[in-house]
Amino acid sequence: MTITSFSLVTKGPALGVRHLQVLFLFTCASLVILQRMNMSVAIVAITNANSSNPDYPEYQLTEQQKSYILSSTFWGSCCTQLLGGYFSSRFGAKMLLFVISLATGLLSVATPFSIAWGGWRLLFGVRLVQGLVIGGMWPCLYTHLAKWCPKKKKKEQNRFGGIMTTGLDCGTALGFALSGVLAASPLGWPSSFYVPGYMGLVWCLLWLRYGANSPSESQFISLAERKHIELSLEQSQPPKGEPLAVPWRHILTSRPFLVLAFCKMSQACSFYTLMQQVPRYIHGIFRYSIWMNALLSALPFVIMLMSSYGFIFLAEYLTRRRNIPLPILRKTINSYASWTPAIALVTLTYVSDQNVVGSICCLIAAVAAISGQAIGSSLNHVDLAPNFAGLLFGISNTLMSAAGVISPLIIGFAVSDESDRTQWRSVFLGIAAILFVGNLMYLIFGRMTVQPWNGSKPPAVTGAAAETQTAATAPAEALSMEKFSYF
Repeated sequence: MTITSFSLVTKGPALGVRHLQVLFLFTCASLVILQRMNMSVAIVAITNANSSNPDYPEYQLTEQQKSYILSSTFWGSCCTQLLGGYFSSRFGAKMLLFVISLATGLLSVATPFSIAWGGWRLLFGVRLVQGLVIGGMWPCLYTHLAKWCPKKKKKEQNRFGGIMTTGLDCGTALGFALSGVLAASPLGWPSSFYVPGYMGLVWCLLWLRYGANSPSESQFISLAERKHIELSLEQSQPPKGEPLAVPWRHILTSRPFLVLAFCKMSQACSFYTLMQQVPRYIHGIFRYSIWMNALLSALPFVIMLMSSYGFIFLAEYLTRRRNIPLPILRKTINSYASWTPAIALVTLTYVSDQNVVGSICCLIAAVAAISGQAIGSSLNHVDLAPNFAGLLFGISNTLMSAAGVISPLIIGFAVSDESDRTQWRSVFLGIAAILFVGNLMYLIFGRMTVQPWNGSKPPAVTGAAAETQTAATAPAEALSMEKFSYF
C-alpha cells in the first residue's frame, strides 16, 4: 500500500456513504417525530374548527381526553424500546427502520379516518399502535450510527451523532409549523396527517435501496472508506464468529449507565412537556389563531435546531483545536443544556400575562438550550458501550417515554384551566427541580469511558478491580482525564 492510499484509508474520504447513512438517520428521525408531534397542534383544530378551516368537522373532547390522546404515542413507545435495541443490536437496523417508517406512515394516513369512524377512543388506539411502532426507532438509529461512525474519530462521532439527533428538533419544529399551516389551508386539519405519512413512505423506498447495516454490506461504499471505518471500529468489535452475548447484569448494575438513564429521564420530563404543551399554553394564555399558535410554538424549536448545529461545531472545535477532554466537554455542555432550561422555566412563571415577548423569549431560551443534550449526554450511550449502544438507549429511552406518558396526565390534572397562569407555574417549577437534580447526578457519577462489559464476554470484576480495568481499556483521551471525572 502506498503512502497516499494509506493516508486515505486512515483519514477516510471527505464525503462518502457514511455521510449518506447519517443523512438517512436524520431524515428518518425528522419524519417520524413529525408524525408524532403533529397532534399537538392538530388537536386544537380538531376541537375548534373556527381556529383553522371551518369546512372540516369539529369534535368535542374533554381536557382529560386530550391528555390521553397526546400521551398515547408515548404509552406505546414504553413497550418497544428494549425490543428495538435488542433486535437492532443482534440483526442490524436496516429492515427494522424500514418497517418502523412504513407502519408509521400508513398509520398517520389512517389517523383522520379513525376519529371519524370510532371517535376519540379509536383515535387513541391508532396513536397507541403508532407509538408501539415508533418506540423502536431511536435504539435502531444509535445502533446504526455505532456501525458507521468511526469510534476513534471523536470529531466525526460528535458531528454525526449531533446531526442525527437534530432530526428530533427538525421533526418537532416541522410538526408544529407544518401542521398549523396545513390545518389552516384549504386541505384542512386531515392534511396534517396525510402529507407527513406520504413523505414517510417515500423515505422507505429510498432507504430500501441505499441503506446498509454496516460498511461491509453496502453496495456503494469505496474500499478506502470501508477500511477507514472498519479499522477504527475493530477494537470495539467482538471476536469474529462469536455470538454477541448481552451482559444484562452488568448493564443493569452499571453506575455510569444508571446515572445516565436517570439524567435522560429528567431531561425528557422537560422536553416532552414543552413539545406537547407549548401549543396548549400559548392557546390558553394568549388566545391566538391556530396558524399564529403554530408559528409561535414552532419558533423555539427552529431556534433549537439552529443551536444544535452550533453545539456540533463548538464540540468539534473544542476537541480538535483546544484538545478539551471528553468528560469535561460532555458534562459542561450537559450542564448548560439542563440548568439553563430550569432557570428559563422558573423565570417564565413570573412573567406577566401581557408580556408576550418575554414569555416567548423564556420558551426559546429553554428549548434552544436543550439542543446541547445530544452532545452532552445522548452520545454517552456510545461512549459507554459501542457494541450495545442501541440497547442502552432502548433502556434509557423507555424511561424517557415513561416521562412522556406521565407528563401530560399530571398536567391534565394540574391544569384544568389553560388560561390560569398559576396552574402552569406549579408545572414549570416542578420540571426545573427535576432538571437540576438529574444533571447534578450526571456531574458527580457520569463516565465517558468504554465499560469492561462492552465485549462479548464481560469480565466478572467489581469494585476497585473494575475501576482499574475500565481505566486500562479506556481511550487515551478519557484516561488522561480520569481524575476529572467528578467535574
